[in-house]
Amino acid sequence: MKILIIKLGALGDVINTFPVAVALKQHLNAEIHWLVAPLSHPLVHGHACVDKTILFDKSKGKKGVAEVIRELRTTRYDITLDLQRILKSGLFCMAARSKRKIGFNRERCKELSWLFPFERIAPSDPHAHMLNQYLEFGKHLNLPSGKVAWNIPRSSQPGLKLPGNYLVLNIGATKPANRWDNACFARLAEMVNRDLRLTPVLTGGPEDKDNAVAIKELTRTPIIDMTGRTTVPELVEVLAHAACVVSCDTGPMHLSCALGTRLVALFGPSNPDRTGPFNGIVIQKPQACTPCNKRSCSDPVCMTAITPRDVMEKISALLKGDINHRD
Repeated sequence: MKILIIKLGALGDVINTFPVAVALKQHLNAEIHWLVAPLSHPLVHGHACVDKTILFDKSKGKKGVAEVIRELRTTRYDITLDLQRILKSGLFCMAARSKRKIGFNRERCKELSWLFPFERIAPSDPHAHMLNQYLEFGKHLNLPSGKVAWNIPRSSQPGLKLPGNYLVLNIGATKPANRWDNACFARLAEMVNRDLRLTPVLTGGPEDKDNAVAIKELTRTPIIDMTGRTTVPELVEVLAHAACVVSCDTGPMHLSCALGTRLVALFGPSNPDRTGPFNGIVIQKPQACTPCNKRSCSDPVCMTAITPRDVMEKISALLKGDINHRD
């Protein structure tokens, strides 16, 4: 049986889709092909349950779309799953030579993608965690429920040179409204180093380098800056070996969760029950406007309300075992 998964999107969305691929491989022994965008390609390409990746690079414009369609037409699939639920993914699903094409029910589709003549999964709670919503496709295919597994691909190569005991502060976030203040990260770095004897390690993308410099300038605490310096496979190893990860709502947060690393997630404008870590500790201080799901905000009171002391208390409790990081 050949199954095509269409999930182009952000790193966190792709990570939350991995349990579906694991279940399809385990219960159907399916040959799984995955249509994915460049950012998440390294993780998908290296996943043991994925037999083939098809890369869609939107920067190529119409040429990129044509290349994908040509590639899709070379294979006959038994099932195609449109997990992206947008117009573009619906078009790719239509182009695939597939006996069954399955998508979300109308209420959960975006960009009028419900108009495509696909088989639809049953209506369900749109506010449920997205990982569980993706697993509904397995239920639709009569797969038995079981323990959630991500099976994140790990590198066999020696990791980056980092101290034996360190804590990751993942300072980036795609949406500016999801970011925590630089001064708060700096203060937390001081507390972690002084009270827990852990070396703070900053992670993030190239776009976070300026914030990393600002954080280091705000403290005399020795900090290792890895922002913009890791590939996705290298980031996996950095997060996997950390004593704990502190992160805002972004892809590495979900990656830390999938790896089983102790995690403290900082949430403001979005709903952690739907897009938060599947396992891990969430700190959120709801305001009158929460959740607004805004991309940017001139006065992000929901994030500024979270103090370094709030975060430090959760980190300490996690490391002492007073709270379970899988709660």
